[in-house]
Amino acid sequence: MAEAILPPADTTTTAAATPSLKRSSLNGCWILDKTRGTPSMRGYLETMGVTELAIEAHEKGESERDTFHTIELDDKRVKITKRSRVNNDLVVDLELGKESVQQLPPPGDRVKRSLAISNGETHLEIRSSLNTMNGMARVLDVKNLVQEEDKTVLVQALTVTNEQMGTTHTTTRYFNPYTETPPHLVEDNDVEMQEETTV
Repeated sequence: MAEAILPPADTTTTAAATPSLKRSSLNGCWILDKTRGTPSMRGYLETMGVTELAIEAHEKGESERDTFHTIELDDKRVKITKRSRVNNDLVVDLELGKESVQQLPPPGDRVKRSLAISNGETHLEIRSSLNTMNGMARVLDVKNLVQEEDKTVLVQALTVTNEQMGTTHTTTRYFNPYTETPPHLVEDNDVEMQEETTV
């Protein structure tokens, strides 16, 4: 009796789908790249007049925990959820082209004004003014989408001006696509504090 000839075993394996690091808009979750640009907020906080002790605590927190920005942007409004060691899911929710006026908690009678504009899903600009204990601070936060060879990055140029001190500082930060569930949608209460001066 002739021996049956079996077909060769199929050794082909299907590779798991790898989430794309290419994006066509600012929408989605982004994680701060601590190896590029100026990831530290020291210059920003110094210009805001924050104490050295508070700056050191901020830097320590940022080094211990990643920073995430989750952006929802359309032609009418923008919502940004910020998660880091010092931001407990701080939410910025603005109607494009309409100034927002927010009364901040004590100390003092402090008001924050914000205006968001966008010329498309690859660009966002938020102008803010904030009364601090060190006088008026004005902040220009510009986010642009940049296509690199292997991925898309979000580049943030953050410029703060302290009118009383007469100083200006620009911080440039790079964010990479984060392909897992945004942290603010995962239950996690290990976040210590929230500050109006952080971004």
